[in-house]
Amino acid sequence: MRITGVMVQYYFACPRELWFFSRGLQFDFENEDILIGRLIHRESFERGWKEVLLEGAKLDVVFLDDGVRVVEIKKSSKLEEPAKWQLKYYLYLLRKAGVEAEGIISYPREGTREEVKLTEEDMETLENVLKEIERVISLENPPPAEKKPYCRRCAYRDFCWV
Repeated sequence: MRITGVMVQYYFACPRELWFFSRGLQFDFENEDILIGRLIHRESFERGWKEVLLEGAKLDVVFLDDGVRVVEIKKSSKLEEPAKWQLKYYLYLLRKAGVEAEGIISYPREGTREEVKLTEEDMETLENVLKEIERVISLENPPPAEKKPYCRRCAYRDFCWV
């Protein structure tokens, strides 16, 4: 099974969301946050930007004179920690492929950017998280719903709170 960066983000945000996503349940394509996020991603551009596929993950990469930068663009910093782990997962995949890279999370609407580095401790955490993701998606039923501050805006909210 290929684990994507979105799966890593969902694991840190909400394992139930991860479970639904792993079953191929489609996003609420009319969800305003998803539409805004896609628009922000399309409008955010850096010189030398390329989309790179690596083990099923699609990374936005900028090739610099002094190395490689993976850029993750997010609508807001509300899910900052899950977004960091998504980016660390991409850096992890690159390192396993023999490429050292730095990471940047960009929040264009907030006018901020944050540098993200992958440590040896992060590598160990990700190894455990990947096993836990496999466990969650192998469950017969989704994990129980937990009320979180961002549930109201979640594309899967109807699967939990209707």
